[in-house]
Amino acid sequence: MKNRSVIFLWFGQSQANLADVLYIVALISILYAQNSSPVLLSCIPFTITTAKFLSSFTVPFLIDRYRAKRILVVSQLLKTSVLSMFFLWHMSLISMLCCVALIAFFDGWAAPVQSSMLPHLVDKEKLLKWNSMFNVTDQTIQIAAYPLGSFLIISWDATGLLWLSFSLFSLSIVFMQSIRINAHSSKTKQKQGLKEGWKLIWHYPRLRVLLVMEVLEGMAAGVWASAIVYVFVKEILNKNEAWWGYINSSFFVGTVLGGFVLLKISVEQEKSLYHIVTLGSLLSGFFTLLFGVMPAPFLSLLLSFAIGIALQISATCSYTLTQTAVPLEKLSKVLSATLSVSYVTFGLSVLLLGAVASLNVTAAFLTAGGLIVISGCVGLFLRNYALAN
Repeated sequence: MKNRSVIFLWFGQSQANLADVLYIVALISILYAQNSSPVLLSCIPFTITTAKFLSSFTVPFLIDRYRAKRILVVSQLLKTSVLSMFFLWHMSLISMLCCVALIAFFDGWAAPVQSSMLPHLVDKEKLLKWNSMFNVTDQTIQIAAYPLGSFLIISWDATGLLWLSFSLFSLSIVFMQSIRINAHSSKTKQKQGLKEGWKLIWHYPRLRVLLVMEVLEGMAAGVWASAIVYVFVKEILNKNEAWWGYINSSFFVGTVLGGFVLLKISVEQEKSLYHIVTLGSLLSGFFTLLFGVMPAPFLSLLLSFAIGIALQISATCSYTLTQTAVPLEKLSKVLSATLSVSYVTFGLSVLLLGAVASLNVTAAFLTAGGLIVISGCVGLFLRNYALAN
């Protein structure tokens, strides 16, 4: 029953993630046809990030009231209901963005809840591999869904793509409803619900160290997620826009390969996992520094690929360490707290590194690489403290 349930969770979440990307592709097409302003199109990712950040604060209260499976199913049901509004009437820009915000808000419940369900559905020694499986699937969807969506837009139209997203959302509800899990939440007073995740992080030395590392690496993440790579390609590498796509694709292919590496190896001891996290941070930081100081096109491709591998392995092992650090009934509160931090640090990273890049794009990569190396050094020097619990 456990094996069937984790597969249902995997299928359901994968279909929901694919639909999340496809409906955004359809929405971008609709908005671009109405008004080709890049500023308006940039409102979509900003709206999604803001809504998910706000959503992360509501998760502890939901967990105190409802079972994890119910939250996951209701989250997907509400997303599907909001998406159906696109078929009911013609929407203005504001209406579309409100629907995007609602879908992202409800989707924000899914990530910490799904991650907290996984340790209930698999044995501890298989947790790393299943985390890798979920991450590989998610990264593959991120790579494949945008070109797939673009192809379907040409073959069908935006409305057809929205119907496909609606169908995938609906099917994911069926799979999620089929999950069988015996997990009970730990009840706390409503005022304490929001604080409990932070109290748990403060209580466990390992979580404190991992959070510091995550903040430092989150502050560096914007160098890959924003248009900084585009500027680097044009001004430093002196290549056309195609190389922007090559470097981004190389990075994401590296993350997928990093996930496959973890699927093939067996790491059960927490001490070994922690050392992999630290080594991954140091290597990815070193490769990022090289990326900034050695501007050769093919070397940049190779380095972005290597950075993707190192970051994925480090992040997945870090996530697994977090999942095994606290009692399972309290895990979703810890994950929602760390998720809110990741949204803030990512937003700040895009703004700050964007400002640095406007002065000197190479300095942006050196700053990002330096932050990741510092993260690795924090993990290295505090390893005895982090593993004390």
